[in-house]
Amino acid sequence: MSIQALTCPNCGGSIDILGGGRQVVSLTCKYCGCVLDAEDDFKILAQFKKVKIPPSPFRIGMQGEIKGVKFTIIGIVAYSCSVGRTTGEDTWIDFMLFSPTHGYAWLSYEEGVLIFSRRTRSIPSQNMPRLSPKEKLVFEGKTYKFYESYFAYVTFVQGELTWVARKNDRVYIFEAIRPPFGLSLERTKNESEYSISEYLKAKDVYESFGVSREVSEGFHPLKPFSAPLLKAFSSVSAVFMAISAVIILFILIFKSGTTVREDFFSSRSRQINFHIDNPKHLVELEIHSNVNNSWVYYDISVIDEHNEEVYSLGKEISYYHGYEGGESWSEGSTQASAFFKVSKVGNYLLLFNAPENRRGVATQVIIKEGVIRPYYFVWLFIFFFAASALYVIRYASYRAKLWKHLQDDDDD
Repeated sequence: MSIQALTCPNCGGSIDILGGGRQVVSLTCKYCGCVLDAEDDFKILAQFKKVKIPPSPFRIGMQGEIKGVKFTIIGIVAYSCSVGRTTGEDTWIDFMLFSPTHGYAWLSYEEGVLIFSRRTRSIPSQNMPRLSPKEKLVFEGKTYKFYESYFAYVTFVQGELTWVARKNDRVYIFEAIRPPFGLSLERTKNESEYSISEYLKAKDVYESFGVSREVSEGFHPLKPFSAPLLKAFSSVSAVFMAISAVIILFILIFKSGTTVREDFFSSRSRQINFHIDNPKHLVELEIHSNVNNSWVYYDISVIDEHNEEVYSLGKEISYYHGYEGGESWSEGSTQASAFFKVSKVGNYLLLFNAPENRRGVATQVIIKEGVIRPYYFVWLFIFFFAASALYVIRYASYRAKLWKHLQDDDDD
């Protein structure tokens, strides 16, 4: 693009004309802030006094490629709003782009997020100003959700524009989203214009426009949720979670053990003989007692054929229940389990002694061999379940933040 220049009639400063096309109707002097009429011999229309350009990594005259098209930044418009989007004041900058082959477009910069927008003559199926948040509308075959509406005010202008912008000019903006795409309606007292927008990866734009420094991105409704590594990790975890669940079910159904001895007694002590044919897996000792608002304690020993103790433990069973405040309650259980392992096939002796046995307490003992506990697989299932849920939790957090303004509006 050829660059020409003219002299500002107010301050005498040089104003570069970047050749923005025939639709350019105003230019703004970067030195004194005067807005000049490009269609009437550059007559002064307005002036932005003592207004500094908002900070950004872009400036007028920069050239870069967006979506395969080479654009030049020919103008800047900064906006501010105090309604919608956030609870405090919100500011952003629109950079007007021009391409000799593709015409005009906008590059919006807000908290490090870059949005590319172009005007469209198409009109959505629904009337945007009448929609409520999250209400759907269809535009060019795609479904969007209405996001919000708010007033924005012009705070700064520089360079070439296709309309005359004055300080504090007000525009009513309606936004619908379909991340990373958006649809907006900008309405002033003179006209209404629809625009289609798209979130851009800032790094690619910075490199194309020769911006050396990168700015960290803030939140923006068009910024899509993206966590590819977390998604892959969650997907893999979901597979292992399913495998763990299958293993747990298999163990519970087919590896719950085979009963080798069952005995029932009500005395304070008991000797029970049993035989083990499968020493590779655990032996389970199930104890059932008919305690009722009481407890019983057992000393238990397992003796092998050589009269050596291979296992011993103490086990208490307690069960209490009642009514309080019109509601029933209970605590404890009438059964308990213990697991142990023997080293070889053979006969064994189980010794029971209940030194504190209560009168009328009956005990049932069931001995099973070949038992596999799903304990570790249960913990694996819990771990993989939590890991697979991370992506869902992060996405839910993103969605909550995306629509948080609805709650803020309700609070107001």
